Parts: sequence; structure tokens; C-alpha cells
Amino acid sequence: MREKNKIFLERLEKELNPEQEKVVLEGDGPCLVLAGPGSGKTRTIVYRVAYLLVRGEEPSRIMLLTFTNHAAREMLNRVVNLVQRNPNVIGGTFHHVGNKLLRKYIRELGIDENYNILDRDDGRELIKDCVEEIEKDLNSEILQEIFSYKVNTGKDWEEVIQEKAFHLIENLELIKEIYKMYESAKRKLNVMDYDDLLWFWYRLLLEKERIREILDEQFLWILVDEYQDTNWLQGEIVRLLRKNNKNILVVGDDAQSIYSFRGATLENMLKFPQIFENTKIFHLISNYRSTPEIVNLANEIIKNNKNQYQKELKAIPRSGPKPKLVWAYDEKEEARFIAETIKEIHKEGIPYKNIGVLFRSNYQSMSLQMELTRKGIPFEVRGGLRFFEQAHIKDMLSLLKVLYNPMDQISSQRFFRLFSGIGRTYSKRLAEFLYESKSLERIFLMPMKGRTLDGVREIKVIWDGLKNIPWERDIAGTLSFFFKNYYADYLKRHYLDYYERSKDIEQLILLAERYDNLENFLSELSLYTYTGERIIEEEEDKDFLVLSTIHQAKGLEWEVVFVMRLVQGEFPNHRNLEKGLEEERRLFYVATTRAKRELFLTTIITRSNTNFTSFSKPSIFIEEIDRKKLLEEWVVKDLYPTTYS
Repeated sequence: MREKNKIFLERLEKELNPEQEKVVLEGDGPCLVLAGPGSGKTRTIVYRVAYLLVRGEEPSRIMLLTFTNHAAREMLNRVVNLVQRNPNVIGGTFHHVGNKLLRKYIRELGIDENYNILDRDDGRELIKDCVEEIEKDLNSEILQEIFSYKVNTGKDWEEVIQEKAFHLIENLELIKEIYKMYESAKRKLNVMDYDDLLWFWYRLLLEKERIREILDEQFLWILVDEYQDTNWLQGEIVRLLRKNNKNILVVGDDAQSIYSFRGATLENMLKFPQIFENTKIFHLISNYRSTPEIVNLANEIIKNNKNQYQKELKAIPRSGPKPKLVWAYDEKEEARFIAETIKEIHKEGIPYKNIGVLFRSNYQSMSLQMELTRKGIPFEVRGGLRFFEQAHIKDMLSLLKVLYNPMDQISSQRFFRLFSGIGRTYSKRLAEFLYESKSLERIFLMPMKGRTLDGVREIKVIWDGLKNIPWERDIAGTLSFFFKNYYADYLKRHYLDYYERSKDIEQLILLAERYDNLENFLSELSLYTYTGERIIEEEEDKDFLVLSTIHQAKGLEWEVVFVMRLVQGEFPNHRNLEKGLEEERRLFYVATTRAKRELFLTTIITRSNTNFTSFSKPSIFIEEIDRKKLLEEWVVKDLYPTTYS
């Protein structure tokens, strides 16, 4: 055993830098590890767990909390390789560990430990049952998001509704009533939803001192990864677990805290030294991912935030080219530049899979997706659907498809289901009748009653309005009419992110303005969608360019990265220009630090909407850095004079 320990310590000294080694050897008591991007935080946590085992700590007394069970398994597998045995360390997500403990102790709260756990769909159905019981028209998916946010943030109801669904503020008392019904129904059925696994763990620690002391004594060592992503409830669980025993080591980067919309709070990191007295603060600032030029830009970006731990990354890789700031005339020129540059980079020998294109919101990538398809560049949208595969885009297009071909029962059923009182069964009946009659006009003569009649009346209002629009030629006008007179309200009722989805639809309408023939428009979109689906299904293992929102890209890296649409109001997002500006800046920081060798930042001079074209203002994030020192500036028309006019 001594020989194994000696080998481990030699390996530790060889494979860790002094910053990492200090955490591993001195991580007793309350410890806050500030780990910058690309600084080897996972390796540090793995070695810390292995070190505890090597020095004789019992595996069953170590708890490792992560944000995915996959991450926990990967870390513990690496621990096994280091210590040459399979330790029984408790590891996994907060929810995974919480479930294990609740199975043992939840009877203390008067709840049977043989509960079932609801998945999201089942939870949504139970909420829907509660809504139907009081005969109100509220969307169960939105309510589920509101309830989850309430539990995880600990905020009062009014604040929750203000932040998550302001348009439902007049239904506040009704939402509270439905929440009580939902909680009562879960207890009656002896089921838990995902959030309950944390909520009842918290209640055990808060209300049952004997259980809290048992857990405090059992787990001598607790380590938490990605601490900047924890919410109020998780922070409270950590605090209560360490009320007596102070061996708590948390690892994270306050500069990468970007999930407040999910309930994550930066306060857990910023107030950690106040919650745990005599906290040791460690810094992992050696960046092994990016060139000095990219790291210097990242340091310049984040120093403008005031609410943070001040630190400065140091790049380990050799020098590379300066990041490029690229000025394009509009979104189409931006898309063409990115696609053309990616083709050139690929010709130089860099695989598509080593290139990432990042954006603040999904709608910003629509023009680029079209351009990549035209140029035959294979791509995948990470963490999301391609533009034309999204539900709200397919909903809008279903109207056009019904108008063009009433025999398309797939599209007509989708269209009919958008209206109140028309479910799957009746939408199928309407679609079959439309197939036979070939005319929307005829369905209004069908006998019907109740809520279904209300839905058909709504369809008739749309149909009567469309009679004044030459929909075969004015595709954009048809889409605009449908959106303004019905679908905009539908979005608000069914989606918390209705604003982002409405921006997607605005892009769709802009695209439609280029066409004056419905058949051509639908044919081109069908070919586009077919190409996208074929690539995904048949060429899954081939070389793909990655398109991703910045939120989905956290933790990933590429040789070359494009960060697009750096325009004030788009990035930073217009809703976060005041209170949320620091988090938007952290998003920009995360985006730039995904790049290993080359970084392109693109902005546009003009923006189009459905009514006019206006000049756009560059992002404040561009304005506040020393561009001359840190960036090389390009103008698209100077780069590709024959392509861009």
C-alpha cells in the first residue's frame, strides 16, 4: 500500500501544476476553488478525491456532487485508475444523491419511501388534470416551469411571476391555487417530481435535526463541482449539510455563471466566504486551451464586471493570430461571410467538427443555416432543432401547406390543433372532411358544439381575413396576418420563451418576403428540410460543423470559433441591458473562451424587420474593449469584393 501511495504522490507532482497541487493537498476545511476556463478543474477534483482515499479516508464518507451523473461517473472512473481500486464514493447530481437519502429517511416527514418519480411529461399531465378540474385555460407546460422556478429559487410568488411569466400576473392567485392542488395530488398519489427530490432533502435537513446530524457525521468530506450553477435550494442544502463539519470544497467560476433563467444564483459563490468562516480561496488561472491572444481578450471582457472575484487568466499554449472583428452589412452578408470562411478553413485541413459557430439566441442562426445548406456544408444544431424543425415554425407553415394543398392531412391536423377545443380526435375528423371537400369553407357547415365550436369559429375568423390577401403570391403578408391575429397570443399561452419564438417567426416572415410564389417557397423549404434530415440520419458519424447557442456550448471547445451577431439589443439581449448586463457579459466571456486557436467576432451594420431596415449599433461589449490592441478588424466587402456588393 505504501508503494502505491508513493506512486500516486509522484504522479500527482508530475501531472498537476502548483495551483492544482495546492488544492489537492490543502483542501481541508471550507474551500472555494475559482477555476477559470481550460484550467483543469476536473483533473483537480479527481486528484483531490483520490488523495483523500490514499491518505486513508473511508470512501463511504466522501460525497461528490456534480451537475450530471455522467460527469460523476467519469470522475470516479478516473479516481479508480489513480488509486487502483473501486471505492464506494457517493457521487452524482444533487437530485441523484437526494433521492438515495430520501429513500432512507423520508418517513421522518410522514411520506412513504416507496414513492414513484414523475418524469416531465407525467408531471405536466398531473398539472393539466388540476387545471381542468377548475375549468381554466392555463398552459400546463408554463405552469410546470413556474412551479419549478419557485421551488428552486425560494422567491415569493409575485417575484416568480414577474420574472418568468409577467403576462400571467393577473392569474397570480389562480396559479397559487393550482400549485396547492398539484402538491396535494402528488402526496395523495405518493409521487415526487424532479424538484421534490431537492425540496424534501432540504426539509429533512432544516426540520429534522437528528437526521441532519447523522448526515453531517456520515459525510466527512463533501465536494461540489460547477458551483456557480447552483440555485438557492442547492446552496441551502450545502449550507445545512455543513452546519457542524466544515469540510466542504466547491469548485466553479463566477465568470461563467450564465444560467439565472434556470434559477442559478451567483450569490452562492460570492457569499461562500461569509457563510463558511475561514474559507480558503484557491485560484486556477493557467489556461491550457486558448492562445494568449484569445485569453487576453477574455480577460479584457470580464474585467468590466464589478460583481465578481477579480482574477486574470494566463495562457499556456503558444501564440496565435489575433481575434478578428468582422463588419458585415446585414445578416445575409454575415451568413455568407461565415459560410465562405468556414469553407476556406476546411480546405486548409481543419475538420468541420473542430469549428463552432455560437450565437445568443437560436433565431440569429436562420440565415446562416440556409447559407450553409446552399453551400453543402454539413452541420448540426447543438442542443436544439434546426430552424425549420421547430414546433412554432412548423405551426406557422402548416397554414401555408393547408392553403396550398388541403389534402395534406398531416399539416391540416397540426393546424387545427392550434385552436381551442380541437384535440387529436376532432382534428383528424376535420382533416378528413377537408380532404374530401377540398375547401376550408365547407368545414364551417359541419355540426358541432361546445369548445370545439369555439375553435372552429376562431378558424373562420382567420379564413375570412385571408380572403383579402392574395396568399398564393403574398406569402409574408399571409404569415404576418396569421401571426398578428392569432398565433402571437397562442405563443404567449403556450411558451415561456415566446419572445424568442416570435423573433424566429419574424425571421421566417423576412425570408418569405423574398418569394412571390407559394409553390416555390414551400418547395425550397421542403428540399432544405429534407437535406437536413438526411444528413442527421445517414451521416451521423461524419464531419459536422457545430452551431450552438452559447448556453449550450458551455464546457465545449473548438479549434476555431465564430461568435455572431454582436449587436446591441441582440447580444447583449435587449431585456438584460440593465439588470442582466453582467450575466450577458459573462456569456460573451464563455463564448470567446471556447476557442483554442482562432476566434471570429461578427457584427452587422443594418437590421431588417418586417416593416423596414434600420442601422444597428455594435454591441457594448465591442465598444468597451481596446479594439486596436486586442483585435484585427475586417470589413466583409473588402474581403470578398466579387461575392459581396
